[in-house]
Amino acid sequence: MKKSFVFAVLSPVLLFSGLLSVPMQFIAVPEAAAQHSMNVTVRTEDGTELPLYKNSHALVIGNGAYPAKNGWNPLPGAVNDVTEVAEVLEHHGFDVNLKTDVTTAEFHQAFSDFIYESGKDTDNRLLFYYAGHGYTTKSTIDEDLGYLVMLDTPPPENAAEFDLYSVDMVKLVSDSKKIHAKHVLFMFDSRFSGTILNLQNQDIPLPITEQIRNPVRQFITAGLADEPVPSRSVFKMAFLNLLERRVMEPLPDGYLTGVELADYLYRTVPALPEGQHPQHGKIRDPQLNTGDFVFVLPQNNWQAEKAVEVDTIATLDITTTLKGATVYIDRVFVGRTPLQGYPIDTGIHLEKSVYVGVEFPGYKSRVRKISLKGGQKLSWDVDLEKMERPKVSSKPELNQSPADLTENSQTNTSDPPDSSVDSDSSEKQPDVPQAILEEDTASTAETLSPSSNTPQTILGADTAPMVLIPAGEFQMGSSPGTFYTSATTPDHIVYVDAFYIDKYEVTLGQYNQFVLATNHRPLPDWVYQYASTDAHPVIGVSWEDARAYAKWAGKRLPTEAEWEKAARGGLVQKNHAWGDTPPDGTQCNFADKRLWEIWNREKDPDDNWADETLDDGYAYIAPVGSYPPNGYGLYDMEGNVWEWCFDAYDENFYADSPYANPIAEILIRDGASNIVAVNKLRVTRGSSWYDSVPWIASRFGQSPETRVRNVGFRCVQSVTP
Repeated sequence: MKKSFVFAVLSPVLLFSGLLSVPMQFIAVPEAAAQHSMNVTVRTEDGTELPLYKNSHALVIGNGAYPAKNGWNPLPGAVNDVTEVAEVLEHHGFDVNLKTDVTTAEFHQAFSDFIYESGKDTDNRLLFYYAGHGYTTKSTIDEDLGYLVMLDTPPPENAAEFDLYSVDMVKLVSDSKKIHAKHVLFMFDSRFSGTILNLQNQDIPLPITEQIRNPVRQFITAGLADEPVPSRSVFKMAFLNLLERRVMEPLPDGYLTGVELADYLYRTVPALPEGQHPQHGKIRDPQLNTGDFVFVLPQNNWQAEKAVEVDTIATLDITTTLKGATVYIDRVFVGRTPLQGYPIDTGIHLEKSVYVGVEFPGYKSRVRKISLKGGQKLSWDVDLEKMERPKVSSKPELNQSPADLTENSQTNTSDPPDSSVDSDSSEKQPDVPQAILEEDTASTAETLSPSSNTPQTILGADTAPMVLIPAGEFQMGSSPGTFYTSATTPDHIVYVDAFYIDKYEVTLGQYNQFVLATNHRPLPDWVYQYASTDAHPVIGVSWEDARAYAKWAGKRLPTEAEWEKAARGGLVQKNHAWGDTPPDGTQCNFADKRLWEIWNREKDPDDNWADETLDDGYAYIAPVGSYPPNGYGLYDMEGNVWEWCFDAYDENFYADSPYANPIAEILIRDGASNIVAVNKLRVTRGSSWYDSVPWIASRFGQSPETRVRNVGFRCVQSVTP
């Protein structure tokens, strides 16, 4: 199969790597390097400045949509991989030409333009990156010959046609000598072998010296011809991790040379899950093998900088002369006064206008239109005016009976539990009276002022955005008026300290960064059948795996009470994170018609429990953030995957739950505090893509060693350690 490679316009270097399928991370680029026309200068250990490059160019090619008629399997991850690589290289100052799903003629045209136009200046650096199929055949003298496979490449059994419609690596290496640019790096994310890999002895990474400016052609491949194509590209992940400084540099000098990169990949990738065996070297030409390609590494992580710069959350404090007034935002009940630090997501535009309504029986309702900007902390002290008016009655809520609810998401455990409820008030949400739609009669000169200095959003050590959940009481559990089971009753008031919680479930990409950094056990191969990109929530993790990740990220797993308060988003006694409206396919990921169709094809239709009438867009797991957030701005708190909590699972815990910061203990004690047993189950919350009836209060007990296809996690962090 043909290999994918990357030309880095630094020094002539060829990098060959196995097909990369892991979404890439983004890197921080110094401002000076972010402009393609800027010179790149490095500094030696003795302080000597060495001008290296005037311009940087990259040709990035990814082939994935191979037609079945030619006998090559499709590679859906290849295009995603090269798109990510291209974006990272752009942030490193490269002028990138990205090509996807190309034919042989299109490849030759793009490569010709690359070497003759981008490569005509000796002070340019070039990087070529390819992801796709590669293939290896034998010559008459039993020598390996490597080829890159394009979309129109026929099966190799047709030797003449195959040779005509594939890319010969011997010719590609020969063409690299036509490039005038001193430094060229080729990276191939595919599997094949060939004479280009029979290179001179591999160099040892050394500090920057004057010799580095000599011409060079360097090559790195992801794997060997006889190695299987991995379901995801750990080669790409390792490359980008190092480039964006998510892992420690081999030589901590702020520069990454081609030799240093190749040696790092050669040593680390085989130890990773699905890791292949990268090969590397320089061309056999004394005039083109004494220099070295150079990346100038960012001082900071670009992804973290990008996230810090954008704070989408604005917060509101609402106070009234009379405590306990009902507060509505855009006609949705959000709590009672004093309402502190209520978060409002202003979205990608960082601006949002909302109508805030305040009502208290026997007093005039107040409504005000408030314009918010991301990061603002505003307060409104409402002066309620006593007024006789008809009492507004609220109609009773219509709640479904849970008698026919069945949790289908877990195996090898006890019967699944049912719903619970949480909010910032123990009272049931009243209907929104029409009175609050009246325009506010207060003076328009009244202003909103800043409030608390506590950040509403932060970045965790793993660069994941986290949202503040304020301290306070909420109603935990469910009542017979809503979805419930014996495990979710009785409903009870609980106080929880303030904490931060991940805005999204921990993703596959984030978890694999942890595996790479700590050498933690890899995920099972079957994970990638259900979670196919780095943007999907991680699954196949045990409770201990989740705890290990949280510790590495400087966080912890949420207690069940913390999880439920966050999941409710400020709503009280509602069946779902968005209210009582049944799922219709737009609010969350659950067992829908897509899963129903797959089940009917592959298993017994009589056992099919999925909803054949609704479509949520995904048969299996959805990428994080695919559905609207809850009232706190958190995504996927209901559906998608169950989430591990810290607590032990006790079906009867709600009947005798402590008031403040409750945690179900792992050790079971008798009345004299003697340990009599160990609870072997841990709590999971939130429902999943495998459940036909998701609901926010459902809770489940799962063995902490279990690794299943619909359980993931998110982390929390205390406001004060």
